Amino acid sequence: MRLFFRQERLTKTLKLELFNKLNKKIKKDLTGKDLINSWLRFARNKIELNIDAKCNNPLKESTQNPVALFIAAADYSIDPHALSGAPIGTFYIIKNVAGVITPSEGNGTDLSIGAALEFGVRVYEIKHIILMTSPHCGLLNCLLNEDVENISPLIDGKYLPQWIKIIASAINRVASQDLSNDERKRLCSQELTKISFENLMTYPWILDKLYEGELNLHGWYHDIYNQEFACFDPTTDSFISS
Repeated sequence: MRLFFRQERLTKTLKLELFNKLNKKIKKDLTGKDLINSWLRFARNKIELNIDAKCNNPLKESTQNPVALFIAAADYSIDPHALSGAPIGTFYIIKNVAGVITPSEGNGTDLSIGAALEFGVRVYEIKHIILMTSPHCGLLNCLLNEDVENISPLIDGKYLPQWIKIIASAINRVASQDLSNDERKRLCSQELTKISFENLMTYPWILDKLYEGELNLHGWYHDIYNQEFACFDPTTDSFISS
């Protein structure tokens, strides 16, 4: 499969390597096998236990008191509350095309993403950011299609071509590899997590909370139909499957 998108790297203030270094300093209570094996128990046990320990904020007494920010593709059809059994309001949910985080500045900046992150992290004082990716993402399936050039909105649309530039590197990394279609989708969706992690590092107040050990980042992969879960380990730049 030829590279349809030209290689393009967004300018970022910090790289993924910085997160790898930070990972050793960040207090994490949801990592590795413990995280993978307990996705169905994660919100019920870990997050629920943290509800009473949340910091003082103007919404403390509100019925909306989320402790985890959940980011996924708009067509990821499973509600994290239903999947985990967590109380309604536990997750602060952000969805967009492909479930990707945009950088805080420069090309690809999205005010709605920045505002949602800022409200969740600085107002709700959320302690966990969960990036959920899936191989069944509609946009990825279109981009990995051999007939992608015939999908007109991706080429001459007003918004989609600019949005695609944000995730182009993920497509290019796997497009030319000799892989099955399913494997290509899996790897590409996991690459999106790395892009989002890198972009999260461009938000100063997220970086500050990571340094202070007040925020934890989690990259999760969910193949809905094959019931496969995996967790991103930034120290090895790979996903650990359950």
